[in-house]
Amino acid sequence: MPTTKKFSDLSADARRDPARRARIDAARARALAEVSQYRLVELRKALGLTQLELAEMIGKSQSAVSQIESGEIALSLEVLRSIVSHLGGTLEISAVFDDHRVLLDA
Repeated sequence: MPTTKKFSDLSADARRDPARRARIDAARARALAEVSQYRLVELRKALGLTQLELAEMIGKSQSAVSQIESGEIALSLEVLRSIVSHLGGTLEISAVFDDHRVLLDA
């Protein structure tokens, strides 16, 4: 009968190999970047803003907003803070651990 392993054990095994750990970390970073880009587009559209309108609000070009949304250029913390602020929100950043969350200054 085949034995089963917990996902946490498989993950731990994979992370012991530096090459596998690097591939896992790179894939995770790509996935998180795609999610954040999608959410930015979704937020802008939900607020009824065009790329040009958002660009004018934050002092960037429409092309820059398009490139941020498509992932062609990275979204810096400074630009994200500006976008959130101009949309009337407050940016919160937290470090999440297994047993607790720590709110960091943005």
